[in-house]
Amino acid sequence: MTNENKFSGEDENAGFATPIQDMIAAAFLVALSLWVMIESVQLSNPGTLSTTPGLLPFLTAGSLCVMALILGYMAIRRRATGDSAGADEKEKPEHLRTILLAGFIGAYLLCLQFLKFEYSAVLAGMELSYGAFEVLTILFLTFILAVFWGKAIWMCLTVSVVWITLLAGAFRYVFVIPLPGSV
Repeated sequence: MTNENKFSGEDENAGFATPIQDMIAAAFLVALSLWVMIESVQLSNPGTLSTTPGLLPFLTAGSLCVMALILGYMAIRRRATGDSAGADEKEKPEHLRTILLAGFIGAYLLCLQFLKFEYSAVLAGMELSYGAFEVLTILFLTFILAVFWGKAIWMCLTVSVVWITLLAGAFRYVFVIPLPGSV
């Protein structure tokens, strides 16, 4: 009996791609993100760092590059071990979870449309504002992570609070962009 790995495509009922396909995708994404990063640095800067037109494309391409490098590393590891990472498992379509996610997002958007409030607190000498966007996003993201990630609720809440606070802080205080639901 041979120990042969079977690899599937990326359709709804298939398993993972082959390690070679993942390595090709990773190489393409790294090249693309490096190109975007180089182009964004070459844009002229009319003001400060926070108003640089190339800052957001640079950060987005940088995060894509990191994710692509991780994908490539995992593909190289899978290829070295001969592991197909579950390609033989029959994955069932998860229509119920997809509908549940769409319902969460719809409820979230409705709440953002009708709820408007803002709370401020002083933290380390800096005023930190939490509006409806931050609070609702933390609540809904925590619930979505708890359902789909399956970890303990405190872990989901911690991830939500940290990421939403950092992202909302970047938009509020660095880019000076008002967020939805703020008064």
